[in-house]
Amino acid sequence: METTVRKERTAEPPYSLHDAYLMELVPEGDSVRLCFQGGYLRVEDACQVDGDVRITGVDWRFCRAYVLEYQDVLCGNFGSFTGRKMSIPEFLERYPGGTVDVMDEMYGYNQAWISGFLNYGSKCFEIQLEFSYGGDFCYLLRA
Repeated sequence: METTVRKERTAEPPYSLHDAYLMELVPEGDSVRLCFQGGYLRVEDACQVDGDVRITGVDWRFCRAYVLEYQDVLCGNFGSFTGRKMSIPEFLERYPGGTVDVMDEMYGYNQAWISGFLNYGSKCFEIQLEFSYGGDFCYLLRA
């Protein structure tokens, strides 16, 4: 006999980071602030709002960045790549001043994933940022 248990969908986030432009990632103790140029989209009315994001209760041991450099194809296409998995502090040291065009975001149990394209100098890389946290995912709206 088989029993089916359906996982309920979680609530949709009130804001979307898709197409947001991440200018800076700033560790603040056990929090991280994601600073956006021009903010992000309010989902209910598809209106752009100005603001940043703060993730609290971050467990830095389980936060990482994956940076992929494509070989013989344009960034983001199917094909071969080389890459590096690193801690967030190592990422910030290796790519100072890098910005991210956010393409997607996903949320799980105490986790947030942000993926997109890292702009660093004249180069473009694919990137995935993973944050493990036990606090809150806060949208910081500017008036």
